[in-house]
Amino acid sequence: MAAKRMDLNRRTFLVLSGSSNPLGQSLALEFCKRLATGSLALILDENEQQLKQLEEYLQRELKPETIKVRMGKLDANHSNGADIMEQALKASEVQFERTIMIHNEGEAATKVLMEPQTTQEWKSYVQQQLYAPVALNQRWLHSKDLVQVQKLAVNVTSSLMIRPMIHVGLLCSCKRARDMFFRAMAAEESRNGVHVLSFKPGLLSTHQTQCDVNGNEINPEDLVASKQVLQLPRIQPLQATLKLINILEEISFVSGHDVDYYDTFVL
Repeated sequence: MAAKRMDLNRRTFLVLSGSSNPLGQSLALEFCKRLATGSLALILDENEQQLKQLEEYLQRELKPETIKVRMGKLDANHSNGADIMEQALKASEVQFERTIMIHNEGEAATKVLMEPQTTQEWKSYVQQQLYAPVALNQRWLHSKDLVQVQKLAVNVTSSLMIRPMIHVGLLCSCKRARDMFFRAMAAEESRNGVHVLSFKPGLLSTHQTQCDVNGNEINPEDLVASKQVLQLPRIQPLQATLKLINILEEISFVSGHDVDYYDTFVL
């Protein structure tokens, strides 16, 4: 499969799912800054306060006549994301040239460390971290409002959380399953011109001390046995975002492949 480059300066319907962590906020601003006039950005998250703060921030930083930004509050299971997306599309009368779906993880990537104990807790976690992104992605792929529109899906995955570690067995499992879904989707949808990229942003400087289900504080470093991994430089959210944009616009990528921030330090 040939390598692909993308000029982001196109009239775009952008969907960013998971904006409550610093990486999500950086992705929202930097992608919106590069989209062409007439674009629409739909920002999804369950944290209403974070959504409001991000909306105010984007209003200050972006020119309102250039791009419209719409915020969508997800329910506890993230099961309403597809409906919010359809409503945003129906309210827009723009003929988009491209649509980009970015699946970020929100707070689970930097604050939440939980190994649920009950069956219901497990089901709820998997629904939020795996089933909901897949359902949103499938509605996006087959939306009648996006027929004949070039599509790019970006799965923000992890350099760390796909490794077997204590306390994060469920998160690691969901991460692995999500990665496989996007690989399979790249193969399945290549015939329809859909491009898929899984991007590992590196060990972010914003990873915080986390708590397990019993409230015990655990440093991310305590979860990793590999000294080689711990010696990798910590990455600022803006660095990771600019690296992703550079891969899309300059370096190029092969649909279905994983790209890790540490693969090259070229920015």
